[in-house]
Amino acid sequence: MNRIPLYHALRSGQQAGDCLFATVLDGSAAGTQILFSGGEPIWLEGTLPEKADLCALQSCTSTGFLELGCGRVFAERFGAAPQLVVCGGGHVAAAVVRLAKLLCLPVTAVEDRLEFAAQLREAGADTVLCAPFEEALQQVPGGAETYFAVLTRAHAFDLVCLKQILQKPAAYVGMLGSHRRAMLVRQQLTQAGADSARIEALHAPIGLSIGAQTAQEIALSILAQIVEVKNARTQTEGFVPAILEAMEKAERMGRQAVLATIVSRHGSTPRDVGAKMLVFSDGKTAGSVGGGIMEYQTTLSAQEMLAKGRQQRVLRCTTEGNGEDTAVAACGGSMDLLLQIVTTGEDRL
Repeated sequence: MNRIPLYHALRSGQQAGDCLFATVLDGSAAGTQILFSGGEPIWLEGTLPEKADLCALQSCTSTGFLELGCGRVFAERFGAAPQLVVCGGGHVAAAVVRLAKLLCLPVTAVEDRLEFAAQLREAGADTVLCAPFEEALQQVPGGAETYFAVLTRAHAFDLVCLKQILQKPAAYVGMLGSHRRAMLVRQQLTQAGADSARIEALHAPIGLSIGAQTAQEIALSILAQIVEVKNARTQTEGFVPAILEAMEKAERMGRQAVLATIVSRHGSTPRDVGAKMLVFSDGKTAGSVGGGIMEYQTTLSAQEMLAKGRQQRVLRCTTEGNGEDTAVAACGGSMDLLLQIVTTGEDRL
């Protein structure tokens, strides 16, 4: 098997849109990790599971714990990393880009006017395609976690964009405009032969109804709706770009780090199962598992693991506060976190 870093395998797998990352928690194979993409194993650290266990993992459809022959396993199912595509370069589009970057969403912006394309770059868009909308959108593949916001300056451009977008896979498609404009666009899309189910699913007018008036308020309503759609999915958030970038940096520098993942939660906690934080020996972190005392305790435990060379452990953060493995969790809830040292340079495909 060829050796590649885990972050590289995760990026490739998430682009495919369907991943499962499994970790053996106990038994002789404790610490074994395996990444599946599209049901096929693409990366392994440790011992390859027996055929029966491998089949059980390949058929796993949700995040949670499994009792297999190799031991207890935490399996996390997630999809492609979310990304936002903004069509248009006006004030609302620029405000959407700024807010999306605050939410750590990668943004591709499409605009056909040079001066407005520059405005989108200044707003923080990761990629700006300055070309006629139809031509630019041919360079955007779409995907299971791609969110399209059509915010152009005129009805004719909306139609051009939507004819392209509705042929691509997407998690969300929304269009800015009045109810009358939305009705007209739907009629024209139907006449153009667009798929009726995709037309029906179009969020138009875009955004949640919060009485928004300014460009910033409209942007808030749009991103709130996108977050609502994104977080209604049953899969976890997976490995967000900030975590992958930090893993890549650790690999380049030859530094070890501890990946902390919430594997179970009870009651009220700030973050859900699958939320992650990467911890370095100096206490610097990327990502978050909820902040406050439980994140502080997670950081201390991770630093101790790195100092002692302990490869894996489960940390329990509870409201009881008894024992060395506990910390008072925020909001009265409790959670278990899987802490594991991220290997640098010896990862296997």
